[in-house]
Amino acid sequence: MQKLELAALKEFTADGFNKKEIISTDNFKLLLICFEPGQAVEPCVMSRHTMFYIIEGRGTVSESGQDAAVSAGSIILIEPEQERQIAAETRMVVLAVQYY
Repeated sequence: MQKLELAALKEFTADGFNKKEIISTDNFKLLLICFEPGQAVEPCVMSRHTMFYIIEGRGTVSESGQDAAVSAGSIILIEPEQERQIAAETRMVVLAVQYY
């Protein structure tokens, strides 16, 4: 068993979003992404399924040109090989799970 205290892992930077890889295996990645207002992950395409869980804050997740407003408690599921982007309106913390 492994216990994680996500609050202790939060870290924000003024230079851009802060992405911490918490766990990485051949089939699974767990990331914590911390955004200041206005910061964004540029559009990208991933080969894995992705789940974003919004821990705190508010922003937008886009998949292939379709936007969804997100806030604390939102979960977004994205299929592989789809262009995605995530942007923060307020200070935002996101738990991202990538899996095959």
